[in-house]
Amino acid sequence: MKVKELKLSAKSLFLPLFLIFVCCISGCRKNHHSKEEGNDRDLTQIKDSGELVVLTLYSSTSYFIYRGQEMGFQYELSEQFAKSLGVKLRIEVANNVHELIQKLLAGEGDMIAYNLPITKEWKDSLIYCGEDVITHQVIVQQGNGKKKPLKDVTELIGKNIYVKPGKYYDRLVNLNNELGGGILIHKVTNDSITTEDLITQVAQGKIPYTVSDNDLAKLNKTYYPNLNINLSISFDQRSSWAVRKDSPELAAAANKWHKENMTSPAYTASMKRYFENSKMMPHSPILH
Repeated sequence: MKVKELKLSAKSLFLPLFLIFVCCISGCRKNHHSKEEGNDRDLTQIKDSGELVVLTLYSSTSYFIYRGQEMGFQYELSEQFAKSLGVKLRIEVANNVHELIQKLLAGEGDMIAYNLPITKEWKDSLIYCGEDVITHQVIVQQGNGKKKPLKDVTELIGKNIYVKPGKYYDRLVNLNNELGGGILIHKVTNDSITTEDLITQVAQGKIPYTVSDNDLAKLNKTYYPNLNINLSISFDQRSSWAVRKDSPELAAAANKWHKENMTSPAYTASMKRYFENSKMMPHSPILH
């Protein structure tokens, strides 16, 4: 009798427990799906919201604030692009490239407006879009004075070069190995010192050499005409803007806009303002 009662009790408990289990699984799937839908923000949703959220880095080639005014080459392009979509622009700043990508994938922005290196690592997660920019790394040195500027990488042997950790340092280490050693590489780990600060120190004669991407070096040369940026130390690297994989319409719109506006008066004016017109004044205060 007791055995039968136990069997009936087990059967009576099984069905409710099974139903609870099914509900839990269903709920988890629903919540997971809802979370994924939360990041589903393509061109239509952006236009409906009236706002384009752009992620970038704080630098003179992308975005900075001067006397309370937002400025920067990437900022101006983003503003022009947002205007073409009929929406307002909101800028969100990240601390580094890795954080840029993480913020984008987390749905904290709609697109990255920065010269993001095109790598295999992120091709499954991102759609690269907009202008396809070609950059390379250069030695930043003084071009005027008694000391002749270096013209060949072999001349770097025995020279003191100051760089931030990351791709510049990694490239110098590889180059040093290729040359058989001898380059005196100094890693500048102070977080408050940027690559642009190091460029300024070269221009002022405080350090002899540093490394920078050629576009950043070109911009700084408009402030410091005494700089020489002609010695390349790397192969060309493709870079562009980027969006999430679930924003193909936004990527297509960015591609179309760049193609149609590369020769527009607004784009040309931005290029001249940041890369061609000589400023003839120290620019470091602008970045504070």
